Amino acid sequence: MMDGIWPEDISPRQAADMIDYYVQLVGVEHVGIATDDMFSVELAVDFATANASMYDGGADMIDAVDRGATGNGELAKILAAITDDLWARGDSNEDLARIYGSNKMRVYAQVCGGKSPEQFWAECTERLRLWDEMRNGFFSR
Repeated sequence: MMDGIWPEDISPRQAADMIDYYVQLVGVEHVGIATDDMFSVELAVDFATANASMYDGGADMIDAVDRGATGNGELAKILAAITDDLWARGDSNEDLARIYGSNKMRVYAQVCGGKSPEQFWAECTERLRLWDEMRNGFFSR
């Protein structure tokens, strides 16, 4: 959750502050942006309401929706500015790649696929190399 800030009101600096706070607290290998930027909050609110005991932080999202929050995909709208802010703070491209997806992919691969973190990173590195090779070959034409 965004520390009590309504999704529609979050600024890039506030989002970067929150990301930076958790990176400092637990380390970059344990931080990721949630996958819940969506077109509608209806399914998430229905799930959270039906499973309220699963949320240690209380019902912040439900309360925000009940008070009139309607925004969806707010971080996606300001992600470029968040990235600029994090770069200015000294975060590397590797740090941002972890935060923006590879940490979650690593956990999914470990939990669902039984892969060790080392195996995941080895495969990920090779996939990125192949992607760069394909992109460079395509764009060079």
